[in-house]
Amino acid sequence: MWGRQPEMVRDAAAEHDALARESGGGPSGPLELGGISDEYAARRSNLLARPLPVPPVLEPDSGPRPPIPLEDLVDAGVLTVSEPPPTFATSGGDVPLLSAKDVRLGRAPSRRGSGDAPGAVTVRSGDVLVAISADSSVRVCALDGVLLGPGIQLVRVDPARVDPRFLAGVLRAAVEAVGGGPIDLYQVGIPRVRLPAQRGYGAAFEQLTALEDACQRQRATVEQLVRNGFAGLSQGRLRPVHDAG
Repeated sequence: MWGRQPEMVRDAAAEHDALARESGGGPSGPLELGGISDEYAARRSNLLARPLPVPPVLEPDSGPRPPIPLEDLVDAGVLTVSEPPPTFATSGGDVPLLSAKDVRLGRAPSRRGSGDAPGAVTVRSGDVLVAISADSSVRVCALDGVLLGPGIQLVRVDPARVDPRFLAGVLRAAVEAVGGGPIDLYQVGIPRVRLPAQRGYGAAFEQLTALEDACQRQRATVEQLVRNGFAGLSQGRLRPVHDAG
């Protein structure tokens, strides 16, 4: 749902429960010692089956390009900025609604709202969503027809003039530069880059996002793998294979 990327957040708890059931453990209690070896093997296989994406190859550039304020692009009709009111209801309707947390976690809409409510903002595929908070996030959405929740700004581009992935990458860098502080998107400088080059930058931003998402998806698996490894080695349930690759 987010660009061409897979969904960022998997249900790590469900994965853990499934592995625990396979090894005889309960869904929420501590693992039985007899299941440690099975769970370690399952998590190791799972991790090796999902290698991290390759980061983009980047090289030194000549320097910053002259920027144009996003506000000027709005005035020129190149893009628009929308935002639902802070009081917009996130319940009582039947239309899927993205919350700020959904955007940060890269997950599907978790709430419902009414498209007829005052201030309702409907998302289109290719819209850039900016969730501003202590843990800000900027993503390109691939969904059509969902509603936007409070705390999210939507930037809609003319795709014949601006690549949304390029814009999302530039906005993310600007948001991260303020460290979760307030930011006026209208004053963010957008580098003057022709559309073909924008697409190249957008592809690089997308690769970086894919790498980040994959790392976050695998984090829970790695943490449990390490925990099982330490426990199994210490308790005599696992031993090193000295000739393993």
